[in-house]
Amino acid sequence: MQKNKWNKEERRITMTEELVTLETAKMLKEKGFNWKCEHTISCDNIIRRYDIPQSMSCCTEIDNEPVEFLCPVLYVAQKWLRETKNLHIEISYMYGNYWIYDILTIPNHDLVGLSDRPIIRYNTYEEALESGLQEALKLI
Repeated sequence: MQKNKWNKEERRITMTEELVTLETAKMLKEKGFNWKCEHTISCDNIIRRYDIPQSMSCCTEIDNEPVEFLCPVLYVAQKWLRETKNLHIEISYMYGNYWIYDILTIPNHDLVGLSDRPIIRYNTYEEALESGLQEALKLI
């Protein structure tokens, strides 16, 4: 019986889910995002992780100004836009080794976006998604 030659080179691959940035977290709050999250982010960019998902009520305010925000993973923010605002962010890989995004309406599939948006080539899927989230939030 032949031994599996891959056993010697077995590697563990772990997937990490990227959280939204502070800027995006602020925009999400402004637009009504209130889904429970395992993370919050403070104005000084400190991220806290909770064992039990938190709601907006956990976020700290000082003098009625928020200083802490819910901090979802990119995918959750993307899903929230789809399910509550009928906007889909489509990420495409392009020949030349870069990523772009488009914003589409649901269910009509109309292409929408800021008219003055320059075409930017993103190095990663996550960078393109983060930028797409921010633009979609500006459109709301």
